[in-house]
Amino acid sequence: MCAQRSMVLGDHTFTTSGEYDGLIGGTATVARGVELTLRGLVGGDLIVEPGAIVRLWAIVGGRCVNHGGSVLEQV
Repeated sequence: MCAQRSMVLGDHTFTTSGEYDGLIGGTATVARGVELTLRGLVGGDLIVEPGAIVRLWAIVGGRCVNHGGSVLEQV
């Protein structure tokens, strides 16, 4: 997945590694084994599946639910 700046109005599942910079209006899910740098805004929850790695630069409007991955919060 290449870097992209975009807007997703609903939920979105990341199934490939890479970077995302933009708005996700609903829930963002990072699939098992995916490594993602996430910037921008998630309007709903962020769900991290087992084995996923998220470098979090985004604002999350809902909950961050970690099912066994790694969430590295950047400040």
